[in-house]
Amino acid sequence: MKRILIMAPAMNGPGGNRKFNSQWPLWLEKEVNNHLWRLVTPALLTLAALTDKSKYIIDVVDEEFQQVDTEAYYDIVAMYTITPNAKRAYSWSRYFKARGSWVALGGVHATIIPKEASEYADTVLVGEGEYIWPQFLKDFQEGKPQDLYFQPFGEVKVNDSPLPAFEFIPESGRRIVPIQTARGCPHGCRFCNVKNLYGREYRSKSIEKVGEEVNRVMDLCKGSTIYFTDDNLFCHMERAKRLLYLLGDYRAMWYTNSDLSFGMNEEFIKLAYKSGCRQVLIGFESITAKNLKDIDYTNFKMRHIPLYQETIERIQSNGIGVVGSFIVGLDGDDCSVFDTLADFIFQTKLYGVSITVNTPYPGTEIFKTMDSRNRISSYDWDQYTIFQPVIKSSHMTYEELNKGYINLLKQINSPAYTAQKLQYFKENIKNLRGSK
Repeated sequence: MKRILIMAPAMNGPGGNRKFNSQWPLWLEKEVNNHLWRLVTPALLTLAALTDKSKYIIDVVDEEFQQVDTEAYYDIVAMYTITPNAKRAYSWSRYFKARGSWVALGGVHATIIPKEASEYADTVLVGEGEYIWPQFLKDFQEGKPQDLYFQPFGEVKVNDSPLPAFEFIPESGRRIVPIQTARGCPHGCRFCNVKNLYGREYRSKSIEKVGEEVNRVMDLCKGSTIYFTDDNLFCHMERAKRLLYLLGDYRAMWYTNSDLSFGMNEEFIKLAYKSGCRQVLIGFESITAKNLKDIDYTNFKMRHIPLYQETIERIQSNGIGVVGSFIVGLDGDDCSVFDTLADFIFQTKLYGVSITVNTPYPGTEIFKTMDSRNRISSYDWDQYTIFQPVIKSSHMTYEELNKGYINLLKQINSPAYTAQKLQYFKENIKNLRGSK
């Protein structure tokens, strides 16, 4: 029986030391890392489920949680690539090819830059894997694997996706378990490559199929928090309501991603809380109208800036913590952005904050624009952690951007703000219990 390794490499980080930012002090590196929603790469579980266990011994390794067995021999090594782990994937490719393994590279980065990936792989898989992965395995069994497999974007019926092989999640990776209910997003953010991988159409699994996945997670990973990895779980509100009613039967705690529309209807927020939702990540991106106009061609976010604060309050007063996602280093930013953003965070008492620097991932509109203007300072993919500046800012030097960014992260991770935020949420919980 043949043996296969399905893996997601870790990132090397700037300088190869697996740090997010080459100038961060160790305590800040640990602080930011502790606040990340760390979970096993979902694609690994799908590929494992699509692999015939009667023909292959399957090993699944996400390097964020496990180490690769370098002594084992694998007939096939398949790796899921994203830009910050691409160079490490290429290093692993060289290692395994030297040992006689057939190396297949897929994922976002290989999909966007297949020519680069092909320099290191025997096979490159472009696009979603539900149809092309089984075809590759069939061809491999017959001794005729192809150099390239291409899945037209947006044509996979997500209901055809199998029940993910959750059993391959190691114990260390079961605190948060991923479930994807749909693919696609209605917004057109220029920094995002979702449309390049999934196309523009919103495609969803049936509520019944989502229920099967929740059932499996509840049985296998007791006590885990579910993270619905959809780019925007609440795109279609009627479907979302049906999903919330389903989740209410499980008494599971869960997190997800959304846009600001989630917080427009208080009854809907209460329903989400009742169903187990405890955190929602919302991509605010910026609190400056010019920035939002530049990055979202639909102007949805720019139009809703006046509603940011009241919507955050409405969500959080109903027991759901908002994790605000912001980008610094956008073209409308100067050195004042750091204090302005800190003030906004302190005023709104956001439960959590994800602040990244403007990063031009290959395939995005921002990459094309910045590349054409010679404003990309590095094409070293190890630098593309989303925490390390790689774009020449319009109104700041590299030193000003990085120093201001680090100081901002220090402010929002200070013990004083953490205590203030904790007190705020204690009061919210007390009020919620008192209203029952």
